[in-house]
Amino acid sequence: MTADPSFPRERAHPIPRPADRFALFVLASTAWTTACAEPNQAPFSCGQTPPQTVDAGDSVSFLPCFTDPDADPLTISAEVPHHLGPYVGASAAGETVTIHGRREHDPLPITIIATDPEGLHAVEEVEVTVRGLHDLAVLDAWPDSQTVRNGRFELHYVAANVGATHAKVAKWCPRISSDSVITTADPEYGGCFAYHLMPPGDTLPPLSFGFTNPPDPGEPYFGVCGESETPEYNLANNCSKGLKVIFPESTAEGLPHSPPTGSDEVSVRRFRTGASVRRRDDS
Repeated sequence: MTADPSFPRERAHPIPRPADRFALFVLASTAWTTACAEPNQAPFSCGQTPPQTVDAGDSVSFLPCFTDPDADPLTISAEVPHHLGPYVGASAAGETVTIHGRREHDPLPITIIATDPEGLHAVEEVEVTVRGLHDLAVLDAWPDSQTVRNGRFELHYVAANVGATHAKVAKWCPRISSDSVITTADPEYGGCFAYHLMPPGDTLPPLSFGFTNPPDPGEPYFGVCGESETPEYNLANNCSKGLKVIFPESTAEGLPHSPPTGSDEVSVRRFRTGASVRRRDDS
């Protein structure tokens, strides 16, 4: 039998070989995975970095905490606002951030950024305090104990800046406490003595705080604390020891009593100067 050449013949469909079947499966799987894969997710902070403190002229390093939902590697960087550059610098190497203290300053912000390979990022702001190298100290205080009999008592102190730089504003404030440990958390008693730009190594002439307004009868302790307008690297020696002052019942009888803060009941030597106290050598 002879085939009719005008009759259309069906095209043969070859059966795929096993290797071709595998290649088709891989292509289909890849296309399905690409179509159904989760989009890239941004990293995020896994815990706020605590405030950092650095001394002027020194550096401190820390590890910020960031994580990436896709387990992508993260690049860490650190930025300081331009206007704060004279006070603090920041750099990053690997996962470590280092802050560089330049000039003393109250708490200021630096920005930490974690970036994934596709440019998605997380930002964290860290508070940094740069402490100055001034060091206010109370070198001596006396008398250790006294009994008030005529309604007036005096307390004497020697104060200094034993640090390496100027203290912009050094304020010396009497404080009253129920125990012999005097701190800046104790209430102020009377007025404060302020000294501007106290040079390094400067020791003030002895300060004599005189009071004519005794508190209620009892045996409180008095002291004086030095406080700086800008952060100070050493606070351990800012307050004097406690000086015990005994106020018998007879002391308060017949004497006017009013809160000392803001009154004119504090003086140095013979001066009555209201809420602030002058240096002893201002005569």
